Amino acid sequence: MSEGGAARAHRVMLLGFGEFERQALASYLRLAGSRALAYKQVDSIADADFVIADADHPGAIDSVLAADRVVDTVFIGAQAPDGALAWAMRPIDPLQVFRDLDATVTLRQASRPAPAAGDAASASTPASVPAPLEPPMRRAGDVAQAPAALVVDDSEIAQRFLQRQLHALGLRTECAAHSARANKLLAEQRFDVVFLDVELGPMSEVDGLALCQHIKQTYLAPGKGLAPKVVMVSAHAGPTDRVRGTFAGCDAYMAKPMDDEALMRQLRELGILPDPDRKDHAKRRRRSSAASSEKPTPT
Repeated sequence: MSEGGAARAHRVMLLGFGEFERQALASYLRLAGSRALAYKQVDSIADADFVIADADHPGAIDSVLAADRVVDTVFIGAQAPDGALAWAMRPIDPLQVFRDLDATVTLRQASRPAPAAGDAASASTPASVPAPLEPPMRRAGDVAQAPAALVVDDSEIAQRFLQRQLHALGLRTECAAHSARANKLLAEQRFDVVFLDVELGPMSEVDGLALCQHIKQTYLAPGKGLAPKVVMVSAHAGPTDRVRGTFAGCDAYMAKPMDDEALMRQLRELGILPDPDRKDHAKRRRRSSAASSEKPTPT
């Protein structure tokens, strides 16, 4: 969304929480005000785009249910209602909370149909959560199997967003939320590319960098000796982060959320998708070679 050409800050309400946790979340909200995906704190659930709720606070879940805002709420605590945007246990990790919000905002923007010209009302209507993703369609005449991608991320929302992008490009996908699941899938089937989050959360035995090293050393294609391509993905993509990814053995490093064009370009550079420019160049060379061979020899 935009107002006067500038990106609008998404409004977030903090519901419940003790003074220390509330101050920590509020501080992160203030810091997030200058990001590309910006947020600001509001005091009313009716004015909020998203809610961060203390699931252990008496009445917090009831308040969210009464306002019918479960799908817009990140719950923090021992439990969460079905259909919640996200759920995290204590201690609170503000970075993880806002990663889930970032992924949700990007996914909803991608799934929202473009409003008709001058239709301000439709532009401000929240998009619904998209239906579960289906594998990419195969066309009649397709012979070669579509490239396979493994998405490793502890955020289900981030998984679904990247799946959506990869399916649109014709790739098959599997998902894993932690390193143990990723290793199981890699041992059972061959993947052309692995998209690997750097920070895999507390459920993962190792972080993304260590898992990248393990993948490159362990999962070699029979007869080829080549491991899957690994693309590290992270909200942190500064020079130091990229160097750490390089040392871990990754083939590429991309910032979240990934732009569709940048993703397609990266997959072409890695050889996962065909590069039409290279195909056209090869065709021109073949035509030129054929034309030269058909010229009559001077007598």
